Amino acid sequence: MDNTILIEKLKEKVTEWIKKDYEGAFKETKNILRHIKSVNFLYTPQIEALETYIYLKEILGNKPTSSLITSLFGSPKEFIDLLPISVDEKYNLAFDEKRDEKIQKLLEKEFGQFAYPNQVYALTMGSGKTILMGTMILYEFVLSTRKPEDARFAKNILVFAPDTTIIESLKEIKEFDYSKVIPKEYQNALLNIKYHYLESTDTAVNFLGNYNIVVSNSQKIIMKRRRTETKDQPFLLNETTRNNEYKINDRLRAIRRLENLSIFVDEAHHSYGSKGRDSLEKTLKSSRETIKHINEEGKTPLVNVVNLTGTPYVNNKMINDVVYHFGLKQGIEHGILKEVRFFEYENIKSEQFIEQVVSNFVENYGENRLEGKLPKIAIYASNIKDLQQDLRPALEKVLLNKGINTDKILEYHTEAEQYREEFLVLDTPQSNKQFILLVGKGTEGWNVRSLTATALYRKPSSSIFVLQSTTRCMRSIGDNSTVATIFLSPENAKILDNELENNFGVTRADLEQQNAEKIELKLKVQKKKTLNVIKQIREVLSIESKDIKGIKLSSLDKLREHISDIIVKTKEIVKENGNPEAKLTSTKEHSIQIETNKRTIYEIVTELSLTTHVGCLKIKEILLNNGLYVEELTDLVSKNDEIIEHLSNEIISQMFNYKESVQQVEETIELTKNFPFNITRDKKHQSLIVYKESTETNRLGFHIDPYAFDSKDELELFNFLQNELEPNEYVTDIYFTGNLNDTTHTDFYFEYWSPQKERVYNYYPDFLIETSKSRYIVIEVKSDKERTTYEANKKQYEQGKDELFDEVFSKELGFRDFQELNKNFEYHIIFDARLQQKQKALVEQLSLK
Repeated sequence: MDNTILIEKLKEKVTEWIKKDYEGAFKETKNILRHIKSVNFLYTPQIEALETYIYLKEILGNKPTSSLITSLFGSPKEFIDLLPISVDEKYNLAFDEKRDEKIQKLLEKEFGQFAYPNQVYALTMGSGKTILMGTMILYEFVLSTRKPEDARFAKNILVFAPDTTIIESLKEIKEFDYSKVIPKEYQNALLNIKYHYLESTDTAVNFLGNYNIVVSNSQKIIMKRRRTETKDQPFLLNETTRNNEYKINDRLRAIRRLENLSIFVDEAHHSYGSKGRDSLEKTLKSSRETIKHINEEGKTPLVNVVNLTGTPYVNNKMINDVVYHFGLKQGIEHGILKEVRFFEYENIKSEQFIEQVVSNFVENYGENRLEGKLPKIAIYASNIKDLQQDLRPALEKVLLNKGINTDKILEYHTEAEQYREEFLVLDTPQSNKQFILLVGKGTEGWNVRSLTATALYRKPSSSIFVLQSTTRCMRSIGDNSTVATIFLSPENAKILDNELENNFGVTRADLEQQNAEKIELKLKVQKKKTLNVIKQIREVLSIESKDIKGIKLSSLDKLREHISDIIVKTKEIVKENGNPEAKLTSTKEHSIQIETNKRTIYEIVTELSLTTHVGCLKIKEILLNNGLYVEELTDLVSKNDEIIEHLSNEIISQMFNYKESVQQVEETIELTKNFPFNITRDKKHQSLIVYKESTETNRLGFHIDPYAFDSKDELELFNFLQNELEPNEYVTDIYFTGNLNDTTHTDFYFEYWSPQKERVYNYYPDFLIETSKSRYIVIEVKSDKERTTYEANKKQYEQGKDELFDEVFSKELGFRDFQELNKNFEYHIIFDARLQQKQKALVEQLSLK
């Protein structure tokens, strides 16, 4: 069975689930996902992978891959046609009395007989696998805290790292800001997390209680055979031979005692040479057997095993159990990776090669800073002798001939550890190094986004090294308009092609032809700004509780109406006379009900108490009074978790009498908060993205960097205002606020009634001009085609007709409500802002004196 079919089918199901607002997921899960999308800290593939992870866990029941296939296709008959068997076998299987049993055996043969969910998430370099892992872990801990009896959620985590260098990079899990992915109301659940980085055999092991995150090189934990074993002895794991065959180290014993354990594997997917690959296979086999042992002998069965990798192909075939894939080409397309070009040179160990590489680098990159950092090229030598006797002298000669200072060279290898600190700060504005000479450094895990080119000054001794080193320059930077360059010999180029196909399923030609269609931008704060404003606060106050005997809840019959069946279309495989091919035909529809994990009546009472702030004893009494303190309620909740929310709303609406308090308060609002964060723009709109470093020095503007304008009108008006008002001593600053449209990142918004959506929305204006006399001018930019309906609605409104039908005018009315309380704010709309006379007329209206 082609594994890409599984991925596409799963993606289709997840997309449908998202459109239904995560139907069937826990309330906490929905809040986490909404928070993540609101904050916009994660890349798109990270969010997609997380959504897939949650769908498999909460909606499909956290099953092994071989068991969840039927959940994806609805009926076994739907995917029989996809099985790797002949047409006659498909026909016979479709009508076999033991069809389901035989299908399961075929699937177990294809996907393995795992007793636990074993999933692979394949995301290309630069797409944030470590942060994704951290987010998955935090989600597990929040849900296991809220649903302690639900065995689908982990209370402890073991992270397998391939070596100690990766353990160091995995410390990012501990250091990143949890508030970027977890709402404030759930962060208390994360206070009990305990981190254990087992970097050496001397690191003490002391796992207390739950919520442990253990990060270890797999070699420090895997089971080892006794030295007395014979070479050809079969590998057995039955009960009678296990204790005789293995010595289980203290760490493994301690890990076995952790309950509700999930294992995350940051895969060792690269190794050097053929011997390295053989060694890798042995390591991976040992790791798998250790995981099997922990599942069988642990305090509780494993919750799941999650594998994260950037290379989901082995010998040009996608590995099984991949449930999400975001590849190298997609990374370029989405702007997470740079576009790339390749150059081939015959004699890579000649001075002519160095001269051509440096000339190309200087011509294409020079000293044009990217996010304030100098562009860099990494040149890899085969050994220290070659570097010091041939490469460095040749490079210094070429640089001097071009008038470039040789202090721009950084040499780093095992005999140059004194330069380690300079190596670690290469990706900073303070580093003046541009030509990085390396031996045995700067491969897997090296993340320098200002690296724009790589060159191999060596013959290939390892095919995987060619892949690891050359692609280091592909991580995106800034607006991602910089194209990466890779310099190769024909021999290295051929190896790179093979490695790209074996590990990523693409060729050099594929990558060169792939253009970026999206740009991922990281917005950063340059100037913090707060405003003091007056707001009208409406507060709902509870003044008395009602007698709980009078509270009436929906009956069981009424609650059953909340249970909706899912309609599934089933198909059959038929074989017509005279036609040797079997085919699928649509036959009938039937309904099914999907059940979530069943909760006890005590858990339901506890959850209602948490959501209503009414004591458990009173909740129990309310349920008893309404005949709901029964087993039937638990059955209904298992079929629709939202019944709890329905009952909660009924209790709250009848439990209290309310009155409304209205008061005016002075608040300090922030123009920028929760930075940095990511936004995505189409590459065709790249000209609307402006970085401070690319503009002439000007004291006005760029409180955030870059500015991502929505239209040329906004861009040209900003350029005009910046130049026109810069000499004006009364103008303190100009703020472009139009690319912040969420309360997560700014407090600067106004509420208005949207006639299109027929509800109250937040309005985020385009510009704010601040003057030295505490006067603020809000400017909204609109196209000329929006003028007609705006003026028509405004004219009718001023004539006494209250009907609103224009969004632009409705936003202006929303601002007027705010202006009633804040007289130092003014509002101006400019249509067709690209016209110079409109720009000048606006400045005249502002009267900035």
